[in-house]
Order: sequence, then C-alpha cells, then structure tokens
Amino acid sequence: MKGKTTIKKYLLKFIKPFVKNYVPRPYIFTIDVLLSFIAAQSSFYLINSVKTNPEILTLTWQLFTIVATQAMYYLIFKSFAGLVRYSSFKDVITQLKVTTAAVFSLLIINRIYFLTQAEKLILDAGIIVYGFIAFSLLFFFRVIVKRIYKAINANKNSKMAYILGTDRYDIAMAEGLISEFSDAFNIVGFINTSDKKMGNRIHGLPIYNIHQIKKSSSSSIDAVIVREEKIEILRNKNSQLFAELLELKYKILKLPKPEDLYNKKSISKLKEIKIEDLLQRTPISLDKRKLFSLYANKTILVTGAAGSIGSEIVRQLIPFQPKCIVLVDQAETPLHELSVSLDKDFPELNYTKVVANVRSKKRIREVFEKFHPEVVFHGAAYKHVPMMEDNPIESLSVNFHGTRNLAELAEEYHIERFVFVSTDKAVNPTNIMGASKRAAEIYIQSLASKETQQTTYITTRFGNVLGSNGSVIPHFKKQIKNGGPVTVTHPDITRYFMTIDEACQLVLEAGAMGKGGEIYVFDMGSPIKIIDLAKQMIRLSGLVPNEDIKIEFSGLRPGEKLYEELLADIEKTLPTHHKKIMIAQATHTFTASKNNLLSNLLQHVKLNDFEKAVLCLHELVPEYTPIDVNDFRFDEAKAKILCQDDLNGKVYAKPKNFPTKKVS
Repeated sequence: MKGKTTIKKYLLKFIKPFVKNYVPRPYIFTIDVLLSFIAAQSSFYLINSVKTNPEILTLTWQLFTIVATQAMYYLIFKSFAGLVRYSSFKDVITQLKVTTAAVFSLLIINRIYFLTQAEKLILDAGIIVYGFIAFSLLFFFRVIVKRIYKAINANKNSKMAYILGTDRYDIAMAEGLISEFSDAFNIVGFINTSDKKMGNRIHGLPIYNIHQIKKSSSSSIDAVIVREEKIEILRNKNSQLFAELLELKYKILKLPKPEDLYNKKSISKLKEIKIEDLLQRTPISLDKRKLFSLYANKTILVTGAAGSIGSEIVRQLIPFQPKCIVLVDQAETPLHELSVSLDKDFPELNYTKVVANVRSKKRIREVFEKFHPEVVFHGAAYKHVPMMEDNPIESLSVNFHGTRNLAELAEEYHIERFVFVSTDKAVNPTNIMGASKRAAEIYIQSLASKETQQTTYITTRFGNVLGSNGSVIPHFKKQIKNGGPVTVTHPDITRYFMTIDEACQLVLEAGAMGKGGEIYVFDMGSPIKIIDLAKQMIRLSGLVPNEDIKIEFSGLRPGEKLYEELLADIEKTLPTHHKKIMIAQATHTFTASKNNLLSNLLQHVKLNDFEKAVLCLHELVPEYTPIDVNDFRFDEAKAKILCQDDLNGKVYAKPKNFPTKKVS
C-alpha cells in the first residue's frame, strides 16, 4: 500500500507541470504525433503476431506515410488546439473525425500502392486496427490528463467563476486564467451577454445566458470575471445585466488590462467592480494638439490643488508639459500628500507647493508676484450644502470673495486664461453654497464683458463628481462597511454624476476653447436616482438591500433640492465643436446697478454682515430665495431697500413673523 502511494506521489509530481501550466499547442501536436507512431507500431505488431517472430515497422517511408497522414488531419481539424484538461465530448468527436479520415485515406493510399507495386504497405485489417488504437490512445491521453488535473487541484481554495462574454478576447482571458491561474480560479462556464438560448461549449465549458444562470443559480459560484473593456460595452447596451448578476450575490471581478494575465500579482488581486465602473461613460476625445499649444511650457496655477477636482486637474495637465504647476491650497496635510504622490508618479515634474487662502488678496498677490502664472484654474471652494447653510458667511467669503480676489489679480497681472470651476448648484439655487457660486459666475462674466479685457475668463459648470470629497458615494461606502443603515434624504431625489477624470478633461477642453465670458455646461448624461445608487452599492458589497443593509430616508436637508439643473430658466444653450460641452447663453446685461450689487455684496461679506449680504445676494441672484438660517427671516421688501444703501452703517431691524419660503 505504501509502495502504491509513493508511486502515485512521484507520478503526480512528474505530471503536475504539464497539467498545472499551459502547454503550448506545438507540444500537444507533438504528443499526438507520437501517439500515432505508437499506434502504427502496435497495429503492425498485432497483425504480424501470428508469425513466429513478429516484426515491427522500421523507420521507413511506410511508417512515415501512416504517421504523416494522421498528422495532416490533426492540422486540418486543429484537434490539438483546445485545452487538454478541459476536453469534452466535442473534442472526442473531433478526434474520431481525425482518425476516421486518416484510416480512409490510408486505405485509398494502400489500394493505389497495391495497384502500382503489387504489394501493400500494410494489410487493410492492420489499417483498421491502427484506427482503433490511435483513437483510443488520443482519447485516453485526454481523459488521463483531465483526471490528473482534477486530482492535483482537488481541495484547493480556488474560486468558482464564470467568464462574462464569449468573444475571442473573453475566450483568450479564460484560457489565460485556466492555464496560468487555476489555483486561484476554477472557471466553470461562460455567460453570453445576449438573451439567446445557449447550449454550445467553449473548451468544454458550457455557455449560459442570464436566464439560465438565474434558474440554476448555485451558491458554490463565487464570482463573475469580466474584461474592463467589456464593462463599457455592456454599460451602453445591456446595463441591466450587472444588476441581475449582483442580485444573485455574485462578486463581479474585472481584469483591467489583457497584459495583466501575465502578471501574477495583478491576476491574484483582480479588482472588484465598483459603482464608478457602472456609472462611467464613453471615454472623452480631447483636442490634444490645441491643449498642448495652450498649456505646454506655461506656468499654471491651480487653486484647491489638494482637493479631488484640483488634484485631478493637476494630473491631467502633466501630459501637456507645463513649465511649472503652482499648487495652491490652504490645507497643508492634503497638499503634502499630493506632493508625495506627484514625486512618486511624476519625478520629473516641475511644481511648487503654496499654502495660501484665496480670501487673502495680499497673500495671493505675493504668489502672483513670485511665480507669474500664465493660466489659472480656480477650483478652491466650499461645497458641502448643509455645512454652508450653517455657516453662510464662510460660503460667501470663499466662493464669492475668494473668486473675486483671484479674478481681479488675473486681470491686474494680465493672465492669459482664467478658468473658474463652478457647479450645477449655481442654477436656480436653493442654498447659500449654490447662490454664492452663482454670484461668482456673474462677477466673472462682468469682468469678461469689459471691452479692454486682456484676460480670457471662462466658467465651467457640472454636477456631482464620483468619488470626490463631497460625493455621496464615499458616505454610502462607509455606512455599508459599518453594517448600515444607508441613509437617503428622499426616495425621489436624483443627481447628475460624472467621473473625476471625465470632468477634469472637459475643464481643460473648455478652458482651451473659450473666447471669454462663456459658461460651459457639460453633458452629464441622465440623472440617477440616489435610492437606486444606494441599492446598487449594497449589491456590489454582496449584500441584499433592506435585508442585510437597511435603507432609511432622513428627509431633505436645508437648502437641498430634489433634483439638480444645469441651466437656469432664463438660459439657453449653444453647441460647441465638442459634443459633451455646451455654452449656457444668459440673457442678463451688466448694468451699473448690477455692478453696484456686486460691490455691495463684497463689502457686506468683508464686514461679516450675513443679513445684509444674503439680502443683497437675493437681489443679485433673484431666483435664490433664502430660507430660515440661524433665526434669520428673509424679507424681500427690505432686501430691495437695503441693497440700495450706500453702506453708511445704517442697521435695519429684523422683520418679525415674516412668511418664509421653505424648500420642498
């Protein structure tokens, strides 16, 4: 018994490299030819066994004819092309076809040889016996390899997985996973991305459609593996497929690049698909030549550089070879972290770090004096709506006053281009954050409207950015990680979403195409219901919404909208050469009265006088009606009087019991 165990141990040790790794097709072809040689010798020996001294075939042209004929049909039928360890009934049929064709061909050759030479290569019975032996050897070789492979990989901690897709790239991915990483994944089949009824096989593995998968859903299946390129295709053609797979509690793993199949570290850490993958859209094509001409060899200043948007703008600028990037942010720790990241990823990049607050015009002037920027991307802002409702003067101070400081200095120092990053919350604003951004937009346009203006002022406006510091997605991730509940403010609330890289690419593109004074609006696609987003993220975590993780509705927060808009009621759009960028064409004009409102608003903000500032803000942005904030009650009549005040210090009493407009 011990001897048998030892033999099995050494046999497995010898065979293991052949079944654990991918054996190239030429090797399989060579083995099959060798089996044909053995079959030919065996058949000749059996036919001549009636003789006293049975002969074997010598290495003559007769033996060559038999083996070469069989080899020719190997090549014709490509019987060696599949993975031996996954041989199926289909492969058995192929081997039968090869052997049958070879036998009939040899019988014909034998007949022709007999007619010309009056003798036969081998008896016809010998050829038929050869066929049986050759087929048996080919069949059992594959069966043995398959059995040994299963024995070697038994009791492994490999994941049972489907491959999503059946095109040649999906099959190539499956072959790579099967051949190189069978210890990590046990591929059990393919999922066709259409609804067609399946039944065929690839390398012996069954092909299913989603309906068949749902009917025969097995708890033993751990994952579905998909190429990253496939995700984009399915997002546009069959986005529901991912939702159906997630409902089955399958983890969806993505292979980022085909070359990762040859990287053991990458393949062993296949990334789980994220909500950002499902919401991403078609990649953007940029006018790289124009961007290069505008940004190459320029000193570019980026405010809010350590934030999610600002840091991505910095990274997007790097390929266009700027002379120097000046990173401005008031937060020292995130700025340091960005610096460490840039040093690691872009060691040749010329940049400098500046800790500064955009509210300090004196400090920003020092930065302009020292570095002489030619292009400014202004991304610094306060953007958390509920937080700013509790701290409204801070919102105005940074979003309006800070923007004004930078814009004025850009004019003073003859900056070539000033690109202001705004938000869709500036449209018909219901909160102080959005209204402060809208006031900044108006001021930027007022500067651009000057006939003698040398700086090109451009505003970009877009919605929520996936994964940004203020996005709902990191908030949901944390709640799911903590076991819930996931809180959504309202069952009908919707938002536009865009990936960080997409948004920043469009900011660069819009910054290059602007002539001055435009507000560029980005195509954000269709709005997404936040409740659907929450459910999808819970499923992506392998959990069931409202079973494993509860979803609760907390109610709209102060200043929060049910839906966001990209255009105000009085705005129209004009197309640009880029299909994802439009121009918001406003109908307002910059009168002396409006310019006075801008000046008055600035003075109220500087004096930290919230009440006067917010009343003046309403006159400047009439679509904004303030709500109760810190016991302040909005009085539209007083607002009209107050905003004409010459700032002589006159104080108006708070109106009592004045009806206020609540956000619904």
